[in-house]
Amino acid sequence: MSRCVGARWVFLAIIQQACSLHIAITGTSQGIGLDAAKRLISEGHTVYHACRSAERAGVALEGAGGGEPMVCDLSSLASVRAFATELKAKAPRLDVLCLNAGIAPSTKAAAPKLTVDGFEECIGTNHLGHFLLAVLLQPHLSSNGGAGRVVVTASSVHDPNQPGGAVGEYDGGKVYKDSKLCNVLFAREAKKRWPSLKIRSFNPGFIPSSGLFRAPREDNWLGATAFTFFARAAGFSVPIEVGGERLAYLAAATDDDIPNGSYLSAPTGSSAARISDGFNDGEISLEAADSALAARLWEVSTILVST
Repeated sequence: MSRCVGARWVFLAIIQQACSLHIAITGTSQGIGLDAAKRLISEGHTVYHACRSAERAGVALEGAGGGEPMVCDLSSLASVRAFATELKAKAPRLDVLCLNAGIAPSTKAAAPKLTVDGFEECIGTNHLGHFLLAVLLQPHLSSNGGAGRVVVTASSVHDPNQPGGAVGEYDGGKVYKDSKLCNVLFAREAKKRWPSLKIRSFNPGFIPSSGLFRAPREDNWLGATAFTFFARAAGFSVPIEVGGERLAYLAAATDDDIPNGSYLSAPTGSSAARISDGFNDGEISLEAADSALAARLWEVSTILVST
């Protein structure tokens, strides 16, 4: 009997290992990235924490209860390249790349902060850093026999009901919206250019308690705290756990569950995190649906990250 029980556990362990995914996620030291990493690790998957510093990677490792801590500062193209090289050596098989990290600039800033490469910090981090990372890892995702999946954390604010691109004086809020528009455009164009991969993007929901909004909170801590409380009470925000569950779902769900090219969203305030619960096809903006704009963004981004 004991031999049968032992053999059964060995068999189950082999099955679990075969089903386990190797997943790289940017921004896992806090917010929905950390929550998703916890969930995925608890399910038996291997998570590579791509964080902006060794210190933040250590925080992610401890907070998620495991994984591989690594440094990937998306505001530095050199750091992105170094991370991609290290990851390919450390992860012979990479199943999923989650482009999740992001920053929101101060809404009071009169001028933009710049990355070490001279780009506006929000676009440089939220779009260009992720764009380069995906381009560098695309061959690895396509050729190593894994799931071949890219997940993009976008946002409903990619539809600001106003023309895309910076207009007039610097506006941190507008730039953040434009960075999310870039994310959706990237996902749509990647589906066309990388037919061997499965591309997914999603709206995590409005989460004012996330570390993403640390700059606005520094601008007006009292106002931001009051707004966060009001948003919860009014029912148009969701907790970090909902966004984390959505990210984990997109990372681990099979291709039969989520069609290639999907942009998933849910009604404002909804806690749905699976297609069966109402987290399903979201409507993208007119700008995001512009195929010519998506192609042009790809071409310009390629030039920028190559310099």
